[in-house]
Amino acid sequence: MLQKHTDIHFGQVAEQRTLKTWCSDFVLSTAQRYGLALIACGVLMSVVSSCVQQRDHTADQHIFRYNEPNGIQSLDPAVASYQAALWSTSQLYNGLVELDSNLSIAPCIARSWDVDEQGLQWTFHLRSDVWFHPDTCFVAAGFAKGTRTVKASDVVFSLKRVYDGSAVSTGAWVYRDRVEDIVAIDDSTVRITLAKPFAPFLAVLTMPYGYIVPHEAITFYGADFGRHPIGTGPFRFSKWVPDVALELQRNPLYFKRNKEGGRLPYLQGVRITFLRDTKSEFLEFLHDGYDLITSIDGEFAPSVYDAQGKLLPPYQHYQLFRAPAQSVEYYGMLLDTTLPGAKQSPLATKRYLRQALNYAIDRHRIVSYVLHGKGIPTRHGFLPPSLPGYSESVGGYGFDPDKARQLLAQAGYPNGKGLPTLVLQLGHNPRTTSVAEAVQEQWKDVGVNVTLRLVDFPQHLKQVRSGELPMWRTSWIGDYPDPENFLALFVSANRSPEGPNTTHLVSRRLDSLYAKALLPSVPDSIRFGLYQQMEEEIVDQSPWIFLYHDVMVRLAQPNIRGLTIDGTGRLILESVSKH
Repeated sequence: MLQKHTDIHFGQVAEQRTLKTWCSDFVLSTAQRYGLALIACGVLMSVVSSCVQQRDHTADQHIFRYNEPNGIQSLDPAVASYQAALWSTSQLYNGLVELDSNLSIAPCIARSWDVDEQGLQWTFHLRSDVWFHPDTCFVAAGFAKGTRTVKASDVVFSLKRVYDGSAVSTGAWVYRDRVEDIVAIDDSTVRITLAKPFAPFLAVLTMPYGYIVPHEAITFYGADFGRHPIGTGPFRFSKWVPDVALELQRNPLYFKRNKEGGRLPYLQGVRITFLRDTKSEFLEFLHDGYDLITSIDGEFAPSVYDAQGKLLPPYQHYQLFRAPAQSVEYYGMLLDTTLPGAKQSPLATKRYLRQALNYAIDRHRIVSYVLHGKGIPTRHGFLPPSLPGYSESVGGYGFDPDKARQLLAQAGYPNGKGLPTLVLQLGHNPRTTSVAEAVQEQWKDVGVNVTLRLVDFPQHLKQVRSGELPMWRTSWIGDYPDPENFLALFVSANRSPEGPNTTHLVSRRLDSLYAKALLPSVPDSIRFGLYQQMEEEIVDQSPWIFLYHDVMVRLAQPNIRGLTIDGTGRLILESVSKH
């Protein structure tokens, strides 16, 4: 039987937030006063239970709630390049195609497509029942219903604004030098002509840079579109209080249906908060303030998980989701000495120094004792083990402090003598800070002194892209399951800020191997071999400090149904319900 949906006023949710916040603050202060060990002895759970009894759950009954400690800058898909933005924009927009549960390409706004024998002309045939979210911008444009259906011209507009510079998009590199032309044949047919064959082209269109937006919204809201998004997704924008909460409501016009023919989504809305403290986030989850959390603060983790990553009492009634992520955590180093961050940096010119820093890290120890097993040390190159094309034949960096000292001497810094103190910048996050502190101590053991600098993540990301930093922490989560998406980070044409090559590594050999691998006529066996050659070259150049591949862990409330997890790290809520 299909669920019956009723309107829920987000004002009710906001009123309940006062009590939720008070409870969270009370529990946190109690835990701090008597020690975090209260969790282990069960006292904290009783405090949480008393808070739960005081809450009225009615307002949150059909609202999915989760937290984004790092915040969100914009809801414009043209600049959605980090997980918080990926998760939120995926609720608001759709593309021509999408990834299904098997990570295969599936129809979405396009019901079907054709491609010519050369792999250059792609023709997409659109559905006729996809509506944009109702909004004032459509009324202003003369649409009496306050909305309209998606046309082929919307696809042309949306993709062009990403690569022609009008949106100042972080995804321009996806289409640059690839798309030669894009035209609307009629209202339901779009033809995209590539400048040269590109094997993963359909996969590229599943990224936020392939999401469809209406030109009326861009015209009406201008630079504020990122704060007032209009798409076709399962949820539509409701309210956004910066640094507090973002609220989305169910889209009653959503075109997708379940297997029984009922409309999706089931949820009435989504509420995303921006609570920075992960201890408070976990305590909020314990008394049903959140439906999902994606990490547990390191101080709580030993009381929640055993050595095998299984939930301990009294947490076993929660739903635990685990999956190896198609991602890599790393410290990047800027190699372009013409940019501010590298002008005085020895990291930019000393390859042996970069290699020494890699050999000095005990990744297994960090994964075991800092991440509590929720990671996979980089052993062979940097491609995730769950990704097609991963090969154990690719070399990597093991823990070898003697080798690190030898390379330091070859770089001109015996035992670190003469090497200035390095600065590693990272965003505010307890987990990545704990890892950085462990790495800092291991580097100190071989004579390398490093200062850690923490800034807000949006500012951090902006500085990385603009070439202001000599060394920084970030990660790359695969946008689609193909090695090309990772190796594109080291192609000369993709240098930031126009592309994702933030280290500004330049190599003719890498560019040549990359170009050969993209030909659709090249079978996967040969293509993956070319990628492996690229990976070996990148490991040798060491533009990154290779750390680990994340193991995604999500903890959900017992009443959540339909939640899934896969290596891409997506959050799919259109089929999720609360019982």
